[in-house]
Amino acid sequence: MSNWLERVGALWGAKSAAKIPPPAVRTTGRPSAPPPRSVAKPVPNPLASALTSMPHAAPEIDLQQPLFEWLIGSGPALDTSLHDSEKVLLAQLDAVLASDVSRNALLPRAPAVIPQLMNSLRDEAQSSGALAQRIAKDPHLVAEVIRMANGAQTRGGAAVVDLAEAIGRLGIEGLRRAIARVVLKPMFVGAADSLSARCADRVWQHSEAQATACQHEAVARGLAPFEGYLTGLMHNIGWSAALRAIDRSNGGAPSHFSRAFIHEFESRRERFFALLVMPWQLTESLTALGAEMLERGGLAATRSPLGQALHAANEKASREMLGDAVAASDPAVEVSIITH
Repeated sequence: MSNWLERVGALWGAKSAAKIPPPAVRTTGRPSAPPPRSVAKPVPNPLASALTSMPHAAPEIDLQQPLFEWLIGSGPALDTSLHDSEKVLLAQLDAVLASDVSRNALLPRAPAVIPQLMNSLRDEAQSSGALAQRIAKDPHLVAEVIRMANGAQTRGGAAVVDLAEAIGRLGIEGLRRAIARVVLKPMFVGAADSLSARCADRVWQHSEAQATACQHEAVARGLAPFEGYLTGLMHNIGWSAALRAIDRSNGGAPSHFSRAFIHEFESRRERFFALLVMPWQLTESLTALGAEMLERGGLAATRSPLGQALHAANEKASREMLGDAVAASDPAVEVSIITH
């Protein structure tokens, strides 16, 4: 198997190399120390070592290429240098990044979505009755609140079907998460028959996992849980914006991406997130994080607690998605494209 899934999946569940038994030792006379046991050395693979190590001790590892391939549903990137068409595409992405008008056009729902999200941040001062009246006006929000309430119920508890009961079970923090999910999800949907549309479900799946992880990481660093959740959920608007920019470029999305392009794309994707989120002024810390990412050259270089929380959450979510991809496939079958 020559694709990235084999490189990750085959070694994800790899068993430890078998040890060679020592030779027999004489028991008569003066006993001699048995010779040291030799162990068959497996083929080195740093990615497999990172994925199989304990979560709290997992070393830094570059998941950039396998995650990119999983998100866009492609086979492994084998070419190491940029194609001429990719150089042109990167130049077009840079032009979009440099233009406020072009960037904002990538997320046309933002002017309507962001004020709604700002209102959700102020719900803490509202009564549960006022919240229920507001939520009841939006069928999608009602469904999401009830779904989350049922997901949060204790095992064996009765299913929640009433909005008031769902609100009582979730509490203010849960309601704010539900509102953020319903308000933001449409921003991740791409145009029909486009690269962004084909990636939308996976990008959102990664966003949900990242939001949950970032909430826990934020709490561990003394930050507000919802701010961590919101940051994790919003981070992938950088993916959506960058993929839409590729869709709108001259020539559209190429049929194949090189490793060099994936590396260059990463920094531009992070700049899309930072430049888009800063003007929205959702929270002071989130705005500061965007500025810090631009100043330091990316998320991995940030030093703020929120930046470190998001960086850790992004890695956890990426490992989780790649692990799910491996589990969903048959290791005995050659797979070149992830389709789930």
